[in-house]
Amino acid sequence: MSNIIKFALLFVGAIMIALIVRVAVSASRPSTPVVQTQKVRVSAADLPQGLLLRDEDLAWKNVPVESLPPNAIVSGTPGSAELKGALLRHPATSGTVLVADDVILPSAPGFLAATLKPEMRAVSVAVDDVSGNAGLIQPGDYVDLLLTQQMDRKTDSPDLAVASETVVEHVRVLAVGSEISRPKTNDAQDTNNRARTVTLEVTPHVGEVVSVAARLGTLSLALRSFATSTRDPYALASSPTAEHRAPVWAGDISRAVRDLPRPRAAQVSTSHSAMVAPQSVTIYRGSEKGDSSSNVAQTGGAGGDIAPPLPGLPMQR
Repeated sequence: MSNIIKFALLFVGAIMIALIVRVAVSASRPSTPVVQTQKVRVSAADLPQGLLLRDEDLAWKNVPVESLPPNAIVSGTPGSAELKGALLRHPATSGTVLVADDVILPSAPGFLAATLKPEMRAVSVAVDDVSGNAGLIQPGDYVDLLLTQQMDRKTDSPDLAVASETVVEHVRVLAVGSEISRPKTNDAQDTNNRARTVTLEVTPHVGEVVSVAARLGTLSLALRSFATSTRDPYALASSPTAEHRAPVWAGDISRAVRDLPRPRAAQVSTSHSAMVAPQSVTIYRGSEKGDSSSNVAQTGGAGGDIAPPLPGLPMQR
């Protein structure tokens, strides 16, 4: 037998021995079980109680099937609850699996009353496409309330013809029109553009401020940043009024308004009041009749005689 054949037989034998050893080792190792997981809804951050959930508050996470709580919201399951826009019943830490029992859905009876924090009220204000931020404000947002007044009938100064001021700061939007949940992306624009009212969460005092402001002029909503120091709605329950801010007048904004001449009526009124002669007083001395002006002329001014006081009427007995 040639050396080449011997080497070939040895090589084939070595390969067979290696395969047999590998199979034996694999059979001796315990098999690793395959863990089944499902993608479920979880909290994306630490969420406080009473929060109206937004897209940024929710996430999907793969969780082992055996550790899933009952009623977990599994991705792709038909008819599962939509948590966006729902009210969180209790605090939830980041990564907590959320179920339908953890929230109050917008379709539940009394949802709007449940969203109100203790001692708070819901008040609605009229808006249009401009004053309502073109329909971009949605439930759960925080806004300031601006009052703009026409002062033409209250002042003669062009500088004070129009005034704008922030009357309420940092109030939560509960509903836009009749929608008390955040609409889906597809129909958000159409839904909000049809809204003519916005419902805000305020204290009783601020509710009175809003009602009076609605009578004084036009109300506009100013959307606040989502990046706040706290997301706890109970920490922001004061709904402060903006009494410390000075109003902005027309003259503060427009140089043309400041350069307008003062109304002529005001100038004529001022000059007319300065030219009006003092009223004369009729003075009787027995059968003689005169006035205060002639008396001053006769007596030489302030040092003359002064008319004696008239006698009083006799008392009736």
